[in-house]
Amino acid sequence: MGKSKFTDRQVATMVPKYFARDHNAPKITRTRIYGENGDKILHLEINVNRNRYEGEMEYALAAMANVCQYAQRPFDKFVLIMETDSRQLETEKIVAKAKCTIDHYVFKRVKYDRWLKKCLSVTEL
Repeated sequence: MGKSKFTDRQVATMVPKYFARDHNAPKITRTRIYGENGDKILHLEINVNRNRYEGEMEYALAAMANVCQYAQRPFDKFVLIMETDSRQLETEKIVAKAKCTIDHYVFKRVKYDRWLKKCLSVTEL
């Protein structure tokens, strides 16, 4: 008997529950699962506090990795839109390879520096 596997709908409802467990978690404004160019994507939009900016990106990606490791059909990408409360900071879009991110956060097989270089791309919107 292996790990139980969840449908996309179940995964989409589990992500906000994961965030609700931690009062320091960023506020989720949108959760979507969709396909694009043959890739299965989990899309999350969060409001970030400029004082905890870096930690909120990593928290959100770790949450996505922890929940999505149980999906029936694996995800290809995680898309994270970080909307800030500060005028000095731009809204950022983070695209992370799902398998690599799960290997980094869940299984600890990928070191942080390698994960940043190989698995992550950050663009300003």
